[in-house]
This record gives sequence, C-alpha cells and structure tokens, in this order.
Amino acid sequence: MSLHTRFLLLLGLLGAAVIANIGVTVWTVGLLDREQRRPVEQIGSALGVLNDTKRILWDQAGEFGLFVIPGRVAEATPGEGRTFSPERVRKFRVLGEKALERISDLDDIDASLVRAGVNTAANLRSRITRVNSGFETYLDNGDEATWQSSLGELYTLHEFIERLEARLIHETRLSAAHGAQMQQRLMATLISSIVSVVIVLLAAAWLFRRWVLVRVSRLGVAAERIGRGEFDHRVEVQGNDELDRVGQQINDMTQTIKTMQAERIDRERLAAIGDMGRRLAHNIRNPLGGIRSLAELSTLELDEASPVREHQQRIIRTVDQFTRWLQDLLSVSNPLAVSIAEVVVEPWLTELVESHRALAESRGITLTLDTADAPTAAPFDRGHLEHVVSALITNAIQACSRGGAVQVKAVAESSDWSLSVLDDGAGIQPEHLQSMFAPYFTTKPGGTGIGLAQAKRVVMQHGGRIWAENRGESGLPGFGAALHVELPLRSRAKMAMTGQSNEADCGQNTPA
Repeated sequence: MSLHTRFLLLLGLLGAAVIANIGVTVWTVGLLDREQRRPVEQIGSALGVLNDTKRILWDQAGEFGLFVIPGRVAEATPGEGRTFSPERVRKFRVLGEKALERISDLDDIDASLVRAGVNTAANLRSRITRVNSGFETYLDNGDEATWQSSLGELYTLHEFIERLEARLIHETRLSAAHGAQMQQRLMATLISSIVSVVIVLLAAAWLFRRWVLVRVSRLGVAAERIGRGEFDHRVEVQGNDELDRVGQQINDMTQTIKTMQAERIDRERLAAIGDMGRRLAHNIRNPLGGIRSLAELSTLELDEASPVREHQQRIIRTVDQFTRWLQDLLSVSNPLAVSIAEVVVEPWLTELVESHRALAESRGITLTLDTADAPTAAPFDRGHLEHVVSALITNAIQACSRGGAVQVKAVAESSDWSLSVLDDGAGIQPEHLQSMFAPYFTTKPGGTGIGLAQAKRVVMQHGGRIWAENRGESGLPGFGAALHVELPLRSRAKMAMTGQSNEADCGQNTPA
C-alpha cells in the first residue's frame, strides 16, 4: 500500500467519523422532537379542545338557567313552570352544534387517541348528542322525567371531560419523565459518538506516527550515521511505498559509496604494489639473467647423455617462467587487457605443469596431469592464463603435506572447457569460502593476497568464472580442495573491468 493511499485512507476514516457524528446529531434532534416535543404539543391541543368543549357546554346549560355543581345532580332556576324564549332555545341549539364541531377536532390529534382511547371523540359526541336530544324532547313535551334525565346526562358529560383532562395532565407528566430519560439516552449516544471520533483521531495519529514519523526518523538516523562514515548501516525496508523506496535508494547509495571506497583503496594499494613490483623486478631481473647464463654455459660443457644436462634445462625453463611472472607482477596495478588467440592446450599445459614439478618434488608432493578429455585447442591469452594456473598449482602444493598428491585436469564440454586443480590437503575452512578471491585476503604467513585476486581478474576478462570447493566434508583433513576455472571455447573475453566485479562466480576461493 502506497503512502498516498494510506493518507487517503486516514482522510476517509476521519470523514466517515465526522459524517457519522453529524448523522447521529440529526437523528438525536429528530428523536427528541418525536419523543418529547410533539407528544406534549398534541396533549396540549387535546386539553384545549376539551376545555373549549366544557366551556361551550357550560354556556349551553346557562341558557336554561342551569349550572353544574359537583356533588349534586342539577339545579334549575326556581319555579315549576319553565318557559324559554325562542332566542334562548336557538342559542342553546347553536351551542350544542358548536360543541359537536369542536369535539370533532380530537379526531386529528394522535395524543387523544393514544392517551384516552380510540373511542374518546365518538363517546363525547354521543354524550353531547344525548344531552341535546333530551332537552329537545323536554321542549317538545315538557316531561319532568326527561328534564331530570337530561340534567343527569349533562353532569355525567361534565365529569367525563374532567376525568379526561386529569388523565391527559397525568400523561403530560409521564411524557416529561420519558423526555428526561430520552435526554439521558441521547446524551449517552452523543458521548459515544464523540468517543468514537476521538478513537478514530487517536488511531489516525498512531498510524501517522507509525507510517510516517517513525520511518522519517529512521531515514534521519541513517543519514546522520552515513554522514559519519558508517557505510555498513542500512535502513530497514518493510514494504514498497514511497518511504520504503527512499530507504532502499539510501541503502543502494550507501552500498555504491562503500564499493567505490573499496575500489579506491584497491587502486591505491595496487598502485603501491605496482611501484614496489617495478623496483623488485628491476632488482631481481639481473641476478636471474646471471643464473640463466650460468645454466646455459654449464649445459654446453656437459655431455649429451649427462643426467645433469636435463636439470640445467629445467633451471633455464624455470628462470624463463619466473621472468614472465615478474612481468605479470608489473601489470597488477595496470588496467588488465587480454589478447585472445587460439592455443593448443596439451603442450602448453604440460610445459606449465613441468615448471612446477621441482617445487612439488622438493616438498614430497606427487604432481600429475590429466588431459585425456581436454580440448585440442582453445581461445585464451596464453601469458595471463598461465599466471592463473600457476597460482592454483602453487596453492595446491602448499596446501598438501609431504606424501600428498596434486592433480591438474582439463575437460572439454559442449561450449566451455574447464581446468581443475585437485589436492588432498586439509581442505578449505567454510568461513573462508566466501572471501578467498578478495584482494589482499590471505591465510598464509607472508602471503600477499594478490595471486588469486589477479587470477580472478584474468578469468573474468576471458568471460569465464573461477571458484573453489571442498572435495569431501568441508574442512575435514584428507579430503582436500578443488579449484575450478571454466572458460568458453568461443572467445567472449571482456576487455574492461568496470562494473564486472559481481559477474563471475567467485564466491568460493582458496587462500592466496
């Protein structure tokens, strides 16, 4: 997940939390309106209708000279003969219709239906209708029983309205208590909403610290340590987002700086060795020339059948070989360039092995050559590859104890051919297999660490590879080591060394 995507995710979480909080607030307001304000308003409207109806009925009873007193059924104006003017009768009837019309408003008020029953309005209309009908009947026939019955009905209607009002007032108190409970619940909901937003903000802050601040701090620490020259320090890379890519680039940059620094040190060392080699070659070349001259003169004085003559010829060949090595030593600090030519393998390799036989015999080592599967000819730089094989044979002889054996073997394959030098010495320590071809690495007292390093350069320039391995269990005495050089049968030599230090498989080496 990229850093950009993570920031969008954080913004999305914050936006969702804000929208959810707004939604909860809107829902809270609506719920409070439904649960507290509207029911109270409806109860108030119902009480208003009942109060108006009660006043109309009171006025209607007054038109007949009646008044309702709690504890008594009814009381009329004194006098047995009741006469009413047409105007009062008309007004009585108008008030009765008005009472019926006002009661009909209860049908539109939910509170009256819920709090007092679904038949409240119909019951009131029925009672008012009976009161009106009773007084109308009395006006028609003047029956005293009808008069008394209507008065009782009027009182009952008045009491019924009083009970309805008392009940609605009680419901108002209950609504107020319910509203207080709802307010507490809504406050708890709002607090929960606020807590959720705070949690989201804390989570966002934690993620921001983990995704950005901590990693930027690591980059800062890395920059500071690299600035102090600690080029082995690496930035921890866990993913593939923008900061991880910056960390990887810092690691790559550090590795490049370290490599360039090591190459610079190598160049300085090679330059110093080259200068020393030139002085050494100048000082040794003259004595070698004298030794060769003496060997040639001694050869001329000996009979053809003398066995010493062969020894003198071996001295001459060895001196010539050593002279070539001095010339190679002078090229160690210079850019290496190979000159590829077709070379017949068997005589070249036989001569090279023979030049080391005296060293092997002096140490009691048996040195053999196997060219049964060798190619007839191969393209390589004769002088430079001679240096490689000489370094391998010398190391193998030095690794063996007296009575040991060293074998040089050449094998042709489909498109490559290999040179292997096998010994039965103590083998290679496992921890040394990863660094043996590095410049100036050696485990031999007095070693320079440039023999196998130069061999690696030569093999790489030929487009081949060089490596070493133990022949048996790693590092156990008696099993020995094997050093291999693999070269192409078709020339693919590399004429420049820049950027090729990792192209050859040289991870397993022997001491130089």
